[in-house]
Amino acid sequence: MEIAWSETALVTYFKVIDFLFDFWTEKEVATFDENVEALLHRLAFHNHICPESKLYGFRKCVIDEYNAVVYQIANNKVYLVTFLDNRSAHSY
Repeated sequence: MEIAWSETALVTYFKVIDFLFDFWTEKEVATFDENVEALLHRLAFHNHICPESKLYGFRKCVIDEYNAVVYQIANNKVYLVTFLDNRSAHSY
């Protein structure tokens, strides 16, 4: 199944990358990126592996202790909606 990124997903993904570059090392950036790539690969073939979020029609996958991605399935595509901090107060 195709993976499509929303504008918000791109912005929030790069915010995480920028934060890691600013406060951590390249190792943490590489680990985060590898975890995201591995998750997206799994989602392409098993798009229901992550539980439904609090909002109907969305699913949330935990990437690591601090980050998650929210997505929805429509028109035979996995649409990445946003990346978020697991510690934040969010509606997902």
